Amino acid sequence: MRGGHVDSITQLSVSGWAADDAEPDARLELCVAVDGQEAGRVFAERPRRDLAALGRYGDGAHGFVFTFPAPLSVFTDHAVTVSFPDGTAVPGGDRVLQSSAETHWEAEQPAPILVTAPGRSGTTYLMSCLAASPQVVVAELVPYEVRLLSYYAAAYAVLTAPADAERSTHPDHLEGDGFHIGFNPFTGPQYAHAFRRQASLRRFHEDWAPSRLGTAVSDIVRQYYRLLAIDKDKTEVRFFAEKNNNLHRPTRLFVRRVFAGMREVVIVRDPRDVLCSHVAYFESSQDKAFEQLSHSCGQLTAIQAEAGQDVCIIRYEDMIRGDAATYARLGAFLQAEVAPVRKEAGEKMFAQHATSGSPEASIGRWRTDLPDNLRAQCAETWGGFLTLFGYDLR
Repeated sequence: MRGGHVDSITQLSVSGWAADDAEPDARLELCVAVDGQEAGRVFAERPRRDLAALGRYGDGAHGFVFTFPAPLSVFTDHAVTVSFPDGTAVPGGDRVLQSSAETHWEAEQPAPILVTAPGRSGTTYLMSCLAASPQVVVAELVPYEVRLLSYYAAAYAVLTAPADAERSTHPDHLEGDGFHIGFNPFTGPQYAHAFRRQASLRRFHEDWAPSRLGTAVSDIVRQYYRLLAIDKDKTEVRFFAEKNNNLHRPTRLFVRRVFAGMREVVIVRDPRDVLCSHVAYFESSQDKAFEQLSHSCGQLTAIQAEAGQDVCIIRYEDMIRGDAATYARLGAFLQAEVAPVRKEAGEKMFAQHATSGSPEASIGRWRTDLPDNLRAQCAETWGGFLTLFGYDLR
């Protein structure tokens, strides 16, 4: 007898399983139709451990994923059906995808949440908390390194920067190597005389072109996360979240320039504990790590001094301990539901990425891990930072 189930139907793909216990080794063919028209066929032949464990369907290789040749439009409803070739529907394979782009998305949604912190400061943990929020969508590939904002910030900087005699693409070699492009050579003074009115050319290069590029980038990134929200069946999304590249200032400035409604969550952590974690994780020298973290402390201090209403600064220690006041403040700042991850999930994630035995053990470890002379150096060099963010000097 044939059986199966369609697990997921989105604007991008359809997935599930189908098998026949009378012919457990047969690979069944399925038809996928959209609005009554066949979109394509797929064989259920992918390995599925759950089916293999049942023992009814041979080796269990009866899963399937059908990807639409082009994503279905989010602007209209679509009736999607999955059936066997004789027209019998696969259970769960009859669904209407509701239009959501017009009714759900406002022009500037979803807005970005930029998570900014030095390495080893809990960004992966915070991203997991944000991913669990109904109002936030995240590309959930732990440790959450999908960074479209950083990528397009770099591209935007190249495309809008003034010509540079050494780093601009040469007009005779615009094809380059096929992978890299330099600054735009045609913003240089040698091409300015194509215009009689220099002011209009300056406005084009300095205002109009960057503005149009910014609009294009914001549309591209937002659409990525709109589709991701639909793919995850999240219907309340107002934000997407990404990590910054540590404390990279150009990305922070770019996101503010291009995205209305952005939010930035900055994590600070006792740099003495970061020093312990940094040395253990990256296997770098204490001197090198100390120098890098001293620079980070200066950057975080500057961020705190410049912070406007679109910035929320939280402490790693409060976040990892599940401090209720911290999560309430974060939720109010984002106008979203944000809570600590489940204890089991948090411990599993911690075991994969941490350098101490438990979240609690990661706090104050500097008291035992650092020698006396280095602790004294930390207190002397980072005393202002430690006091500013409420850390004990001893």
